[in-house]
Amino acid sequence: MNKNTAKKGLTLAMATLMGMSVCAGCGNKDTQPEAPVESEVAASEEVVTEETNETVTEETATEEETTETTDDTQETQAEYVEDNVLTTDLMVVTIPDELKGKFYATINGEEISIFDKECVDDGYPGFVCSIIVDKDNEYVPGGMVTKVGELVTSDGNIYNVCRGYASEVQWDYNKYEDMPENYAQLDSAVDSIIENIKGTDSNTFVFQGGMKGEELYSYILSKYVDALNENWDANKFEEEGMSPEFSALAQTEGDKALEKIGYAYTDITNDGIDELLLGVISDTDEPSVVYDIYTVVDRMPELVVSGTARNGYYAMEYGGITNFYLGGAAENGFYSYVVEPNSTNLIFQYGVKYDANTDEKNPWFVTYSDENSWEAMTEEDYNSRIEMASEQYLKLDYTPLSDITPIDYSKVDLSKYDTFTKMLDDFKTGMGYANIPLGDTDVFLASTATYPLVDGQENAIDASLFIYDENGSIVYLGKIEAGGTAYPLAVADGCIYTCGHHSITKSTVKDGKLVKVEEAIEDFDSDGNASYTYQNEDKGLETVEDNSELTRMFDEYEKAEPIEFSVEKQ
Repeated sequence: MNKNTAKKGLTLAMATLMGMSVCAGCGNKDTQPEAPVESEVAASEEVVTEETNETVTEETATEEETTETTDDTQETQAEYVEDNVLTTDLMVVTIPDELKGKFYATINGEEISIFDKECVDDGYPGFVCSIIVDKDNEYVPGGMVTKVGELVTSDGNIYNVCRGYASEVQWDYNKYEDMPENYAQLDSAVDSIIENIKGTDSNTFVFQGGMKGEELYSYILSKYVDALNENWDANKFEEEGMSPEFSALAQTEGDKALEKIGYAYTDITNDGIDELLLGVISDTDEPSVVYDIYTVVDRMPELVVSGTARNGYYAMEYGGITNFYLGGAAENGFYSYVVEPNSTNLIFQYGVKYDANTDEKNPWFVTYSDENSWEAMTEEDYNSRIEMASEQYLKLDYTPLSDITPIDYSKVDLSKYDTFTKMLDDFKTGMGYANIPLGDTDVFLASTATYPLVDGQENAIDASLFIYDENGSIVYLGKIEAGGTAYPLAVADGCIYTCGHHSITKSTVKDGKLVKVEEAIEDFDSDGNASYTYQNEDKGLETVEDNSELTRMFDEYEKAEPIEFSVEKQ
């Protein structure tokens, strides 16, 4: 096959790919093309020229006009390249030298597509994968597109980097079971190619950035640990969007509850990004019951569902979740859902139930449309559905929460640490640390957990503070904590700020002690009436007329710099 023929084959392959990337469930947000209606098909037999408004049939169109149109179309199609180093404005993708001469590639903006050369030359699409920096936020990972990392630009922007997959056989379909040798070699090299992506100039590619549970859910897990240590009741758990089952377990297990409650990371949305699942650790081989499920929406963790012992969940082997419910001896069943990627929305799949209250003689039902539209089914079909679903329920390898219980430094013998760096040896997974100047000295901060802000830096809402004394020994100053992730610890002019919804405290270090510089608080009585208190170094806490001091301090906080923590990942 000559080069011109190969070029035409690649153009055809690109046209196929472009259609596929929109139509085949790749997650592209663009409007999908609609199939032509009959009137449009009929109209295609006639062409109205713009210049003369004359109607001509396809038979009367000249060969010259057809050739000109074809040439114009080819000029707008992406051209192939065979270079091993493929560069866009933001990334550099390197194909291993041993694959030289075995692939074609196209570069379209921030999307690089790789094709098997032999398949393309033989007239087949040959598409192996695409690698995309989603600069314009056009893709929602899931299905035929998965996230593989993040690209951080020199000016602080963060973009998802995604991999696109082929949705159908890309070689001779009559031999679909026989993947061509060169295609298989390219396909097996993709993971390594992606792992070695580089950013251009000062841009940075972070392989698997924003994907792993350890990075995404540390703060959420620390909240569960705090709740159990503080003996929250069931109502408090529910108010915070957490399963009341954990409160019940704490009542029966006491201090051992942290050993019985576990967490696991698994990708149930099939988008490359871990979800967080929490449940009770079991010694049996039975599938793991899940009570709380979290996912990531716009890079932040969000609760998807929260269950109970009689209304819980199973994670499914191929993605999605099953919600089982127990309504007594006369009624029970389950609903199957897919969790929409980058969302907490549940997409209903189907449901089955045993409901003797509705029909005692034929109590088996199924629904495919919604949770309240049921139709009868046979007992045999019912049992088949139950068996088919249960075979996909996952047995999760839960990690007990006791493994991440925060360190109470007020009870730690700090003399065993020569330096702050040595303290890191005892850090638990997910803990963060920072060094900042406060007042008249440098201070070491150790947080129980960190979480990412929009710009990608790791922040924290709590920290234990340490300094070196005059003898070089480590001294614990105390612990500070903000009211939630909306208020990351921040520093300005040698002071550290901790905030809540209705309070703010500014502290510093003086003469080897943690000192409160200012504090403003807003309180509400039972009738909803607000009152305000304020204190500084010169006077104690006193009532003030309005919220002006509170507002002033919040204005200062808004201008302060959030403290960036490094994360210890053991």
